[in-house]
Amino acid sequence: MGQFMTEGPLFRAHSRVAACRKVVALLLIGAMLLSCAGYSVRGTRPRGVYHRVKSGETLSAIARAYNVKLQDLAEINNIDRPDQIEADSVIFVPDATQVVDDVQITVRARDAVREKPAALPPAAVTKEAAPPALPRKEPPKKETVSEPVKRREKAPVDTTTRERATVPKEKERGKVAPKVSGKPEGDETPPPTVKKEETPLPPTVKKRESVEKSEEIQFDKDRFIWPVKGKVIARFGIQPNRMNFNGIRIAAAEETAVQAAASGTVIFSAPLKDYGETIIIKHEDNYATVYTHLGTRAIREDARVRRGDRIAFLGKAGEKEEAYLYFEIRHHNKARNPLFFLP
Repeated sequence: MGQFMTEGPLFRAHSRVAACRKVVALLLIGAMLLSCAGYSVRGTRPRGVYHRVKSGETLSAIARAYNVKLQDLAEINNIDRPDQIEADSVIFVPDATQVVDDVQITVRARDAVREKPAALPPAAVTKEAAPPALPRKEPPKKETVSEPVKRREKAPVDTTTRERATVPKEKERGKVAPKVSGKPEGDETPPPTVKKEETPLPPTVKKRESVEKSEEIQFDKDRFIWPVKGKVIARFGIQPNRMNFNGIRIAAAEETAVQAAASGTVIFSAPLKDYGETIIIKHEDNYATVYTHLGTRAIREDARVRRGDRIAFLGKAGEKEEAYLYFEIRHHNKARNPLFFLP
């Protein structure tokens, strides 16, 4: 029975499936590492062009002119302050095939083609309403007293009728003269003010302004920790020899402990051509970290590690070279600049 379980067709089928899965995993991991286009892949150059910054150009405008993401442009050039790029400095633009001579003209032309302004509705294009006509103001009429009335007032009044004659006179004296003002009587409210109707901005202008304000470089300094304590001797991106690094080199003493940059599962732990002893750890949110040029590995494949666990020790890459760790951070298998993630 035991011999059947270890040598039977079912056992052999399971062995073949496991072997196929391992080969596929190795091919995927190898393709991922070979896509680094780093120092160990000789004779390869990154695809793109070199743009010389002119006065008045911003990193955001350069990214829009070349139709690349601002984040990618900043990471590959190690620019963490896009507002401080200087004129005559050189920026590598990945995947571009032609140098843009005038960034500002290209951006304006591209925006005009991409975002044609929508026609304004008829209600929005209205003439300014004329103020309503106010009633004509006429000067108040002066009260005149006729000659017979004057004589009557001066005529002697009989004592028996004095009381009846004085009552109208007292009433007349008690009359209050109407107020004379520049407005008609009874109209104390000011004329209504007419608000000037503002023509709304086209939606393309609002969208362009919001894009300019919202474009910011993203950092995630809390996700990973430094895998080894040492000095960064080579940064991510374009190197002085025009080669492209998809990771960083961290120099440290030989036999220095290497720790997991974050919790995860080891998906590869073995020697790899041109990279030496290599460990790859898969993390949550589709992140992965790569550790190469190790001296000794201290963790096996499929092992679960926690952030800060010791996974390896450094060794010398060659007799004349000092010990260093080559470290990558990948998101959806795309190389990201570790310095934008490490605290």
